[in-house]
Amino acid sequence: MLKKFLQSGKFLILISILIISFLVIFLSKKINKTNLVIDYVTVEKESDIKPLIDSLVVPILYSDVQLLSQLNTANRKTRFIDVMLPTILIYRHKLAAKKLKIDILIENARHGVDWSLDDSLFIDDAFKLYKTKNFAELIKRMEPPPISLVIAQSALESGWGSSRFFKQANNVFGIWSFSVDDERIIANQSREGQQIYLKKYNNLLGSVEDYHVLLAKSNTYDDFRDCIHRDNNVFELIWYLRMYSERRDQYIIMLRNVIVANNLVQYEDYALDPEFYDYPLDENAMF
Repeated sequence: MLKKFLQSGKFLILISILIISFLVIFLSKKINKTNLVIDYVTVEKESDIKPLIDSLVVPILYSDVQLLSQLNTANRKTRFIDVMLPTILIYRHKLAAKKLKIDILIENARHGVDWSLDDSLFIDDAFKLYKTKNFAELIKRMEPPPISLVIAQSALESGWGSSRFFKQANNVFGIWSFSVDDERIIANQSREGQQIYLKKYNNLLGSVEDYHVLLAKSNTYDDFRDCIHRDNNVFELIWYLRMYSERRDQYIIMLRNVIVANNLVQYEDYALDPEFYDYPLDENAMF
C-alpha cells in the first residue's frame, strides 16, 4: 500500500506542496531580515552631493536640497540626477520587496498556508492604496515605469530642482493637494477662482512614492499601465501621460526632448550597490 502511494501522483503533489511551502516561508523570513543601508545627507554645499561614478549607485537620501537653482544649467542637471537617481532606486527596492511579499502570500494561500493577522492587514492596506481588490491587478499596478521617464518628469515638474515646491516642500512632481488634512503649501496661482495647494513631503522619497502610487491607482492612467505591462517602452509610454499636464501634447514633446537630449535611457541599467545590502551574519537568524 505504501509503495503504491509513493509511486502515485498524489505523493508527488504532496512533496511539491511541502517544498513550495518551505521556500516561500524561507524567502519571507529572509526578506524581513534583509535591510538596505541608507545614508542620510543634508545638503549644505554642492560637494555634499555624491556624484554617480558608475552604474552601481550608493543609496543616499538627500534633504534640504536648495542650492541647485544657484548652479549653471549643465551642473544643475548633473547634480539633480545625482540626487534623484538614488532616491528612485531606493523606492524601487522597497517596492520590489513589498511586491515579493505579496507574491509569497498569494503562493501561501494557494497552497493552504494560513496568513497571520499582520499578513491580512498588509494585503488590505495594499488593496486600499492601489484601489483594487484583485491580486493580478494589484501586482500589475505595482510595476514601476522606466527610470528614464521618472527622471524626465521630475526634471520637468521641478525645473531640474529649482522650483519653490522642490525646495520648500520636497514636491518633485508637482502633485496637488485636495485635502485639508495634507501637509501642503499654497501655490502662487489659482484655477477658476479656486486656490491651488501642492503636497508637502518630509523627504524626496515621499514624493517619489506618491508619484508612483498616483500613476498606479488612477483610472486616468489605465492605458499607461497596460503599456508598462505590454512592453514598458518609454517612448510609447509618454503618450499616455497627456493628462498629467495642462500642456497636453506639448508636454509629451517636452518629455521626449528631455529624455533624448540628456540620454536618460542610460540610467535604466543603473542599480543600487550590493555592498549596501545588510544580510544577517547568522544564517539561523533568518528563521
